[in-house]
Amino acid sequence: MKTALFSFLNVLAAGWAVNLVRLHNDAVASTLAPGVLCGEDGGCGDVLASTWSTLFGIPVSAPAAPMYIVLAILGLLALSGRLSAERLSGVAVLCGTAGVAFGGWLLYHMLASVGAICSYCLVMDGLNLAVLLSGAALHPGGVRAALGAGAAALPRLVRAGPEAAMIPAVLVGALAIHAAMPAPEGPSEADIAAAVEAATASVAAPAAVTGVAEKTGETRRVVLPEAVKEIPLGEGVPVIGPEDAPVTIVLFEDFQCPFCRTLAGNLQALKSSRPDDVRIAWYNFPMHTDCNAAAPKDMHPRACAAAAASICAEQQGKFWEMHDVLFFNSAKLSNREILSYAAGVGMDMTAYKTCLRDPATGEKLLADARLGAELGVKGTPTFFVNGRRLSGAQPVEVLTAVVDRIKEGAEGSVRMDVDLLGEVVGAVGDVPTTVTLSGPYGTFSIDAFEATLVDGEAVSRSGGEVARGVSWYEAKAACEASGKRLCTEEEWLTACTGALPFDADGDGTYSDDPVIGRRHPYGAYPQSSWCASAREKDDPRPLVAGEHPRCATPEGVYDMEGLTKEWIGLTPDRAGVKGGSYYSRSSARCGYLKDSIPPDEADASIGFRCCQGSAPVADGERLPGGKVGDIVQSWQLKTLDGQDFDSAQLSGKAHVLTFWASWCGPCRKELPVLADLYTRYSEQGFSVVGINIDQEPAKARAFLAQNPLPFPSVGDADSALMSRFDAESLPTAFWVTASGEIRQKTTGFDERKAAELEEFVQSLLEH
Repeated sequence: MKTALFSFLNVLAAGWAVNLVRLHNDAVASTLAPGVLCGEDGGCGDVLASTWSTLFGIPVSAPAAPMYIVLAILGLLALSGRLSAERLSGVAVLCGTAGVAFGGWLLYHMLASVGAICSYCLVMDGLNLAVLLSGAALHPGGVRAALGAGAAALPRLVRAGPEAAMIPAVLVGALAIHAAMPAPEGPSEADIAAAVEAATASVAAPAAVTGVAEKTGETRRVVLPEAVKEIPLGEGVPVIGPEDAPVTIVLFEDFQCPFCRTLAGNLQALKSSRPDDVRIAWYNFPMHTDCNAAAPKDMHPRACAAAAASICAEQQGKFWEMHDVLFFNSAKLSNREILSYAAGVGMDMTAYKTCLRDPATGEKLLADARLGAELGVKGTPTFFVNGRRLSGAQPVEVLTAVVDRIKEGAEGSVRMDVDLLGEVVGAVGDVPTTVTLSGPYGTFSIDAFEATLVDGEAVSRSGGEVARGVSWYEAKAACEASGKRLCTEEEWLTACTGALPFDADGDGTYSDDPVIGRRHPYGAYPQSSWCASAREKDDPRPLVAGEHPRCATPEGVYDMEGLTKEWIGLTPDRAGVKGGSYYSRSSARCGYLKDSIPPDEADASIGFRCCQGSAPVADGERLPGGKVGDIVQSWQLKTLDGQDFDSAQLSGKAHVLTFWASWCGPCRKELPVLADLYTRYSEQGFSVVGINIDQEPAKARAFLAQNPLPFPSVGDADSALMSRFDAESLPTAFWVTASGEIRQKTTGFDERKAAELEEFVQSLLEH
């Protein structure tokens, strides 16, 4: 029993290691979706895309997968008596100890170098520990004997015997996983140029607005110290803002510091609201001892390289452009990437590379760090407002209050309790209701506002309560009633990001690729108060189009972040929602996409907007008759008890075709639910057909003998029928109307959503 548990834990650990490789690739591509264990702001993205997430270019979890597979196989050998418990325990303790030690080293850098926690990584650490403990428990002599056996197992890794498979398996397996799951392809020079333009774009709203910010009831205590430091702003110090501004903010920052990135966005908003009052100066204070003796520890491995890159950008008068791009790509700062960003901002690359090699650049970096140390800087971000020291990623409200108080001539130590604000709401004024852009298929127009329904037509207007709780079909009909159509994913992304998207992995979708352009409709940095995206799910307030004047693209498209998730897609099988809703919080952004949502779903958080213009012809040749929106083509098979079955027997009936197998656990849970629905709704014209893909039909018949079903199951042992449908996993069910149209597809089975299946049946019977 202990050995079987040990093997099971290793299989589980191997699977999770492979999953971590996938998550790493998503993080590198900036497409890591929020999940149960880690939301976008939970730190997982920063950790999984950091320098510490790879060794020699290979994700650190890749070697773990083959290691655990070999341990699982050794466990099976022990169960069969071909490997002693002592030897299995020894190699398990050796590998488990290595895994736990390596996990501890990564955890140190997670906390000390990245400054964030990755819950996915902690699960891997827990599995490492479980493998170690379960392996130690296998030794007949107890834990002490197991530790000794671990040391004795080391020579056997390079000798003849089953343990000798470990090292080559780990090496070959890690390379194979890396080859099968390569890191996402980087953007082209044109894509980088678009990203640079987006990162350096102003976050100002596109039109003059009248806005007020609602108070949240929260306050932030800030203390302006009495001591005033004199800080020189000599040659080579980057400065932005009017020279005669009454307030000067001097920053000591690190381009890999996540809190510095947050502060950068808040300072950008401050400059937008107080353009004549503030000038900002920058000193580098990298948190790494290679270039900063005052750094308490080596936290950010690429901070010195990024700082040098910014110094050379200042020599060509492009510091602030490079500043934004480095923060925008703070997890992607290899030498090659830094050079590509420099080219993207238009630098003379010969002079730039010469500057990077110049010893004077390193001396300037060391001088910045020494000055920070003399001023008492110990961490980032630290900044001085007219010489008075503050630290941390202070909110915009605090920065604004400090600037206003200093302008008033505040002296001595000042304590302030600053009210934090919620959504900025107000009127947008007289602005166009549609915006024309250059898109992936030529010129197109997109509605400036989310749709309001008027007599079944989609209307773009400010001040109207937006349509919500509509299905894809209803949104499509409303757009067509107004002479328009739903937007494609490419068009929606173009409008939100300000750049044409690219499909790096060639899978026909774009939001799983690196985001090119703005990450938020209003700019590179998130602004939590500008859009309706931080409410509670049960918030009773209406959702009003154009009520958030700063939640807009520079081109004049409003509410693409928050408010409602917006339907996109020209055909039902391309249906998805983008943007995030009023309760999506930090996951609301241009790259947000949920494409597994059935087009029949009508959630209260879902709305839409419309587009016009040339669009690609819908791909009608892909799996004809087998995807959502198609009419099912005829088919004939034999039932598992040998009777002929023709799909014509389903003519005029709403029905479900579910692909299943006897070995599929979720299928076994779904089938009884479908059986219950069939029993209760068959008299109303509802039917179910199970399509079994067992290669040995006898196993399916044996399963049905013990678990009889009231509806027929046909045999598709060679998966010929399944290959005609858009079905890649089990169970997959296609919900078909009486007219033969596939209205939606469901994959997998979750008991918590079983009630939704009854709603699907009722919806089918209505059509």
